Amino acid sequence: MSDKLFFPDEILVEILRRVPSESLVRFTAVCKSWRSLITNPSFISFHHRHSPSFLLIQHSLRFDDPFLATHSSTLRLPSFPDSEFPIVAFCNGLVCIAYGQQCQPVIFCNPCVRRFVCLPTPTPRHYPSLSESHMGFGFDSSKCDHKVVRISCMVDDGSFGLSAPEVELYSLATGLWRSIRGVAPVCHVAGDAPHGFDNGLVHWAAKRCVGDGWYYFVLSFHFEDELFREVLLPESLARASADAVMVKVVGGGSGKTLTVYHVSAGSPCSCDIWVMKEYGVVESWNKVFAFVMSGFRLEAPSLGMMLVDVAVPPIALCVTNGGEVLLLVDVAGTRCLYLLDMERKNFLDLQIEVDTGCVYSGYYSESLLLLNRASGVVSY
Repeated sequence: MSDKLFFPDEILVEILRRVPSESLVRFTAVCKSWRSLITNPSFISFHHRHSPSFLLIQHSLRFDDPFLATHSSTLRLPSFPDSEFPIVAFCNGLVCIAYGQQCQPVIFCNPCVRRFVCLPTPTPRHYPSLSESHMGFGFDSSKCDHKVVRISCMVDDGSFGLSAPEVELYSLATGLWRSIRGVAPVCHVAGDAPHGFDNGLVHWAAKRCVGDGWYYFVLSFHFEDELFREVLLPESLARASADAVMVKVVGGGSGKTLTVYHVSAGSPCSCDIWVMKEYGVVESWNKVFAFVMSGFRLEAPSLGMMLVDVAVPPIALCVTNGGEVLLLVDVAGTRCLYLLDMERKNFLDLQIEVDTGCVYSGYYSESLLLLNRASGVVSY
């Protein structure tokens, strides 16, 4: 009788899916059959679906989990020439990073397997020097493909808000960029797509010039059909015109709700949080919370809360899975993270100071993606 212990594949899969990604990388050296199993796309997808996700906040070279008692770095990224690297998004364990006004270069990185891919440089055909670019990163489940959409908007005085942006799409499966023509509406996109939706859908705040003012709406992109759609805002936001300092999409809940943050001009100014409770139904928008800024005071009348020495309105970063809103507040010259729990009427100082301009927050979970890919992949 053989002394070797044999596990059926289905039992081995159940055991290995509970093992952290970094350990599985080492396990690929055990034997050829284990390597074949662990690098199989089906197992990679199965393992990721069972990996827990947690909220990470990136600022400078640190990644903090605000719900842990001790905030510590959890992601190991490659060395970059610039210490401030703007993260576009987390998606299925991949980190997408883009630099500069033109979002070049773009990098996919998997910190667990310590591999990255540097994307080829996309080149807009019409106005590379008079545009600014914005990115969205997501997953096309119909083709099992990760994609990046890059939107380049005109910023010169003559065409600002009056022309359709140029759109390019990168596919990790093909390794190529391609232009998508005639799908984007006339608009100017403000900011990158936030965390908060399933991986096949991203949103931006957008506006177009109508008459003497601005018309605001939410621009969505679907990675499966590669089409843009417009989500209407409540009339008071859509026609905010010059009164709006900021209209920003800050997240949602797996495509079921949509959350927008609006800051008005003047003094006192209002910082309002709006939620579309039934996705796509404009009548379901509700203003669920409001801050008031007057002088250097930030007040939340519904909480009976006031902060002093606040020079600028708070910046909403994202909505957590629990429905709280993560905000960046400048108090006496120190930028701090706060968590607003509207249901429990609580405004919590997370005791995390942000000392850099690049801030990203999103949910991250470990994966083995890029482990079974050889072409163009760099280990670090």
